[in-house]
Amino acid sequence: MWAGLVLAGIAALVVAFSAGYMGSAGAEGGSADARWLSMPASEAEFATLDGGTASLTDHRGQVVILNLWGTWCPPCRREIPELVELQAELEKQDATVVSIAVDSGAEESIRSFASEFGIDYPIWVSGTDEVVRHFRAIGFPFTLLIDRDGVIRKQYLGPQSQETLLADAEVWIGEGNPTETPKYSEASEVGS
Repeated sequence: MWAGLVLAGIAALVVAFSAGYMGSAGAEGGSADARWLSMPASEAEFATLDGGTASLTDHRGQVVILNLWGTWCPPCRREIPELVELQAELEKQDATVVSIAVDSGAEESIRSFASEFGIDYPIWVSGTDEVVRHFRAIGFPFTLLIDRDGVIRKQYLGPQSQETLLADAEVWIGEGNPTETPKYSEASEVGS
């Protein structure tokens, strides 16, 4: 019984927290605050698995799917095969997946995890506070679609399918300036 109450309390906090960060997203994934979805993405530097640092500015000129995840996160684990498939498609179009492993332990543990899952896109490392500050992450996995100019165009909470992310990315890869209103998307069906 206590566990149910604790989970209900956490869920209420997540909803309240997300309302403050996301603008008004209705039950059907309504429009988010357009100001947030047309802001430049953070240019903060993050640690890489090879001991260096990297930033989204390193990918300027490419459409980027930025995925925030953790080795400890079951929905993230379900989503990773979708991102591996997505990367295979995006790299043909001068676009890429970039991921940030959040609170996932030592770099060697993350490397082992990446090898197990076949991750072949860049992995950076961060703590929760930093990704919340820079990207307004409200849960994990949390994904941003960033255009060639480094501007956030769409955000997703929960695991996404390769098809959903590819369709959205191709709009920005092809035309680079679609006229549709940016949307906030809930989880799509992944690994059901």
